Amino acid sequence: LPKPRKGLAEADWKVLWEDKHLLFVEKAAGLLTVPTETSPEPSLADAIKDQYRRRGFKHFQLYIVHRLDRHTSGVLVFAKTSEALHHLKDLFAEHKLQRVYKAILVGELPENAGTLTDRLVERARSMKMAVLDERKKEPKGAQKAVTHYRVVERLPGHTVVEVRLETGRRNQIRVQFAERGFPLLGDQVYGAKSSLIERQALHAELLGVKHPETGEMVTVTCPLPKDLEAALRTLRLRRRVERAEEGRTGAEGIYQPRATREKRQA
Repeated sequence: LPKPRKGLAEADWKVLWEDKHLLFVEKAAGLLTVPTETSPEPSLADAIKDQYRRRGFKHFQLYIVHRLDRHTSGVLVFAKTSEALHHLKDLFAEHKLQRVYKAILVGELPENAGTLTDRLVERARSMKMAVLDERKKEPKGAQKAVTHYRVVERLPGHTVVEVRLETGRRNQIRVQFAERGFPLLGDQVYGAKSSLIERQALHAELLGVKHPETGEMVTVTCPLPKDLEAALRTLRLRRRVERAEEGRTGAEGIYQPRATREKRQA
């Protein structure tokens, strides 16, 4: 990593769990995961290294394993040793880890659960990810993307889903749902602006990996941030108003998600 830039501000992040090998942190929306050559802005990686240096760790090593989109909040993991780095890279490459996200979709998703399977490709001009048209010849660089989801709440004109990633392609969740007509709330790249939230309503809620030394599962969770909670409160208020106008009371007509056998075992 490059040295921290001068004037690094206190980033909106915090340590969730760590030991000598792994560091799990919460990243706020709007914060870059790692520094870029073209942006003078501080990043999460900058902030972590800066904090360790101020604590007296002159030769602190931090290894990048994965990233979250700039405007996605939630938990991610860094490696603190080369042993952990190679271990985590293998887990990500073989999809042998747990990644659970919470998202608010625009529109009323008809299914209560399902799996999205596509091949994604990056468009050269726009740099946006897109779902490949299977009728056309597959271009170089197309990658398989598999996303599992289940509905956890239905709100007026919106659907709240829990998403489990099998693969981890760039913008995977955002582009796959948008392709089917259900973009994420507030997603200005694959959807549209929203008065409810200023960024895409996507949060990395859970990350679980096997520890490189003990082999035990380390699972770290991160609560929803304030902006997502505020958007949900507004939508729930709309639901109460609509139910009152329709004369409904109690739990009548409210979607009640049921835990599947697989979910209970997980």
